[in-house]
Amino acid sequence: MLKFFTSDDTCSIILEMPLTSDDSELLKSLFNGKYISWHVEFGRIYNVDSSIVNILYEEIFINLKNISIATHSSKLNRYFNKLGFKAKFESLIKYDVINLDEIELVLIGGSADSSNKIIEIIKNITLKNITLVIVQHVESDRVGIFDTILQGYTNYKVSYARDLQKIQKNSIYIAPNNKHLKVENGFFSLSDDEKYNYSKPSISISYESFSAFYKNKLLVIQECGYVSDGVDKLEYLKENNSKLIIQDIDECEAKPMVKNALNINVHNYMFNVKDMITYINIIDNKVTKEVWIEYLLDKIYEIHNYDFRLYHRDMLNRRLNIFMIKHEIKNIKDAVAIILFNKSAFKGFFLEISINVTELFRHPKSLKYLEKILYENSKQMHNIKVWSAGCSSGEETYSVAILLDTLGLLDKSIIYATDFNSVVLEEAKNALYSKETYTLAKKNFSEMELNVNLCSYFIKNNNYVTINDKIKKKTLFFEHNLVEDSSFNEFNIIICRNVIIYFNDDLQQKVFQLFYESLKFGGYLVLGESEFVHSLFIDKFKRCSDNSKIFKKVA
Repeated sequence: MLKFFTSDDTCSIILEMPLTSDDSELLKSLFNGKYISWHVEFGRIYNVDSSIVNILYEEIFINLKNISIATHSSKLNRYFNKLGFKAKFESLIKYDVINLDEIELVLIGGSADSSNKIIEIIKNITLKNITLVIVQHVESDRVGIFDTILQGYTNYKVSYARDLQKIQKNSIYIAPNNKHLKVENGFFSLSDDEKYNYSKPSISISYESFSAFYKNKLLVIQECGYVSDGVDKLEYLKENNSKLIIQDIDECEAKPMVKNALNINVHNYMFNVKDMITYINIIDNKVTKEVWIEYLLDKIYEIHNYDFRLYHRDMLNRRLNIFMIKHEIKNIKDAVAIILFNKSAFKGFFLEISINVTELFRHPKSLKYLEKILYENSKQMHNIKVWSAGCSSGEETYSVAILLDTLGLLDKSIIYATDFNSVVLEEAKNALYSKETYTLAKKNFSEMELNVNLCSYFIKNNNYVTINDKIKKKTLFFEHNLVEDSSFNEFNIIICRNVIIYFNDDLQQKVFQLFYESLKFGGYLVLGESEFVHSLFIDKFKRCSDNSKIFKKVA
């Protein structure tokens, strides 16, 4: 999706997913306009098609137009800069960071119809470091027994708020019937003023008073109800930097209160009850970074169904630190919450975890030995199936394709390239690589001592190179998760370099079982220079050479 705004001499272009071929054509036509400068902003986009990259290259470096590029994805920013563009990165995630360690009090506002949801929350939260206050609409002549009901579901003290009572942590307070509940200098203040918004207690009055006192230390949860009391003070919450969560409207029978609150559009999140419970518990808990990481991995698996629990913790810790620095997140608690509940943040963290170090013709001695194996076995291989597992941005996959072509074997080969990261797969399909990558590729390739001109496999410009179509057409890229997915074919060669090094022993065992099942008898497994066959599979593979990590399936 492409949007644009123009003035007399400037054209501002905003690109959002999904991008189509029509967007590419419109982009080209806008660059043909009689403007002095253009600003291209990529919204929450993590990868772009090579056609857009090539358009930008032609206009900036060939036609010398004044075009600035901004991205909101650090991954896309790295990609552009790697290809020679000067792209500016602006994190949008940092604006969603709430500073959860500051929260001292959670205030729930709703009508009597929200009681069941409040009970569910009370049953499942901890209140070791924060206070919970409940302001509900109830009929003025009804005897207040909600404290007794709630006390049956929690070990924390539940009571109706009293005038001039000091507000304590580890406690749950309820606004009493027919009184407005305010706060003054950390003490409750009960008011007999007239009804406000036809209500007493009024949620609006409580929101205003508590927000004025607690400011950024207040989290408000707007529950379900039939009236709009409270909604008129939501913008005031925003002005005081108080935080706002709105009940998921799909869980409400009484929708008007939540619907009107959503229309104000100043909330931080819309949560179902389950997510509210998780969020409050994150706020309340104070544990070590190591414990938070374990919690985060469990929740990622529960919420997103990605299993990083068997990855080495040192690697995860480093990648989490990088993510936090990029997005100016100072507190591990905030990092955990935003990764779990902000889709863009999760995507950014996911991409950070799944970055693998790779290059064209990496470890040339190993590839040279693979070339020897292919040459010696070429007559017995009528159809060659290769699996490049954990292919990342495609460098090693294309290296093998080029190697097969130098031996005249590409036409009878097919290469399956897989990764669990859809963003790097799109980058691999683009097959665009920097000048520095190409320079290193030539050095590596020369060490293989093949009587072939590497240049014939690339299309070059002043910024980057592109793998030619002959090589690209023989490679199929698709998503596959080594942790979760099963074998999908039988292969002559499996290449998985510098992936399993990030896995712990249990996960390595699982992946080697997958490789064993996926290799033909007599097939070859190519690993990274620092990787070894798992101890349980030593008898099933034979190392082919002391100078390479290539293993033959022998049992």
